[in-house]
Formats: sequence, structure tokens, C-alpha cells
Amino acid sequence: MGSTPAPIERLITALKRLPGIGEKSATRLSFYLLGAPDAVVRELGEAIERLKHEIVLCQICFDLTD
Repeated sequence: MGSTPAPIERLITALKRLPGIGEKSATRLSFYLLGAPDAVVRELGEAIERLKHEIVLCQICFDLTD
């Protein structure tokens, strides 16, 4: 068998940066996402993007807010 395609390797590398996610877990998640329905993958991507754009730390009470 050949080597792992670059897009999968990039996703594995990105997932390994998350706390508690090692090589095996990142690989499992990557292959799960590869086979998952488009709607599931899209929902995950949108949720991550919205997290970064819509959630802020309140400068008054230091609570997370949108």
C-alpha cells in the first residue's frame, strides 16, 4: 500500500494539536470524518468556525459570551 494522502496527513497533524488527542485518536477521527456524511463534516467545521468568531471573553466578568 502507498503512503497516506497529504490531506489526511494534514488533518491528523491538526487534530494531534488538540489536548488529549494522540496519533491513534487523530488517525481514527480523520478516517471517521473521511467516511462521514458531508452534513456531519460541514456541521463540525461550522461549529468550530462559529466558536472562534462568535464567542468572546467578557472584559467585565470574565465569562464566555456571544
